[in-house]
Amino acid sequence: MAAVALAAGMLLSTAACSSGSSGGKTDAAAGVADGKPLDPNATVTISIDCAPGADQAAGKANYADDLALFKTKYPNVTINAKPYVGQCEVPAQQTAQYKAHNETGAFHAYFTDRDATLNSGDAEDITKYVNDETLPGFSSMLPSVKDNMTVDGKVYALPINYYTTGLIYNRDLFKQAGLDPDKPPTTWDEVQAAAKKIAALGNGISGYEDYSGGNTGGWHFTSELYSLGGKMVTDDGKKAAFNSAEGKQVLKRLHDMRFTDQSISATPVTQWADAFPPLATGKVGMFLGAPDVVKHLIEVLGADAKAYGIGPMPGATGPGNSLGGGDLYYIKKGQTPNQIKAEIAWINFQYQTPDSGQFNFARSKTLAGSSKDPVAIAVPQPYFWSADSAQIQAITESLKTNGNLPLSNYDPYVKNPTKSITEPPAAQQLYKILDTAMSAAMTDPNANLDSVLATAESQANQILANQ
Repeated sequence: MAAVALAAGMLLSTAACSSGSSGGKTDAAAGVADGKPLDPNATVTISIDCAPGADQAAGKANYADDLALFKTKYPNVTINAKPYVGQCEVPAQQTAQYKAHNETGAFHAYFTDRDATLNSGDAEDITKYVNDETLPGFSSMLPSVKDNMTVDGKVYALPINYYTTGLIYNRDLFKQAGLDPDKPPTTWDEVQAAAKKIAALGNGISGYEDYSGGNTGGWHFTSELYSLGGKMVTDDGKKAAFNSAEGKQVLKRLHDMRFTDQSISATPVTQWADAFPPLATGKVGMFLGAPDVVKHLIEVLGADAKAYGIGPMPGATGPGNSLGGGDLYYIKKGQTPNQIKAEIAWINFQYQTPDSGQFNFARSKTLAGSSKDPVAIAVPQPYFWSADSAQIQAITESLKTNGNLPLSNYDPYVKNPTKSITEPPAAQQLYKILDTAMSAAMTDPNANLDSVLATAESQANQILANQ
């Protein structure tokens, strides 16, 4: 979990589905073995969403290069890679796609989307296609990752990104405020105190930033609740459990930081992308997020690569539990065995193979030396496999040679791994409900937080009762 690796910044999108005939020499012969890798000579056409878009020049070039490299191994496989659109980060757009049943052959979803994806009826059971031969390292994957790939022992998805949350902070602002940038806060009391000092710098600088809408508010509420030892739902998953001392503490602290300390900006942050420009321009001191936030700030917004540090998730008395999550690809029903095998082969090549695809750090190093666009290599990130796996060992060795970021900035995060807790059932629905509570805490000076949380609990119980 503490292995240092590149947070590959998932570049996400949507498109039309690819089912029907795979063409040419495919499954006409009845001898296509489900548990075996794709025949290198098979002729097949597949589609996949979430390819880099036009605004990601470096990522788009790398993706094209990877498609060409994949073609050398599977010369007769054609991949229709659809570029990024909002479906991959906006839950409502993904819901619309599920209703239309127009997914690509392999289609992206977050860990939190498992129930919605399976309820759509569009995801294929790929258990018989997945093993250590078709997906090297499958048996070494972390339990928390496998839990999100499977239901009742059946495999439905392949991971492409996995994260645990921590404290992203601006080291320059820490220095200006008289704080030690090598010792970020590890408790919420320390976060609040540091935020107050940073906000005192003036010039429109906020000490801390948090979400209050777009399902991201509820997502961060969950992360902060977990960090204090609280639960979102009861152990049997049938009732909400967040209307607790820990849940009330989350909201009260944010309310105090906003209206008493004035260390949180008066401008609500309601959408995922809205948080990043202030972070990139040095207007925010601290923010909760996965390490790929740093990569996004550097590569997409051109922020100073040396400006950011990452600390462990703050807790009540020290580093707290961390919300874990990530991204996967599901496989669309109605495809031929060779299409399914080709999609598994491509996902493995692009997202799970050391020195290949998102782990091709040597290429990234070359690109970093020649491109006008910034390239961030070696943001710390927990990946899919156990620390003693061959995959993690290979990734770590590659980064020793090819990393280009100040790794010591991330030592507080890397050297203090925290327990990862997976997201709750009906996560996106619960997050949407709790957006209201987060918004009240940070926009209404007279908010009755106990009442707001009780209303959210009642609404959540109705949702959980229908699961």
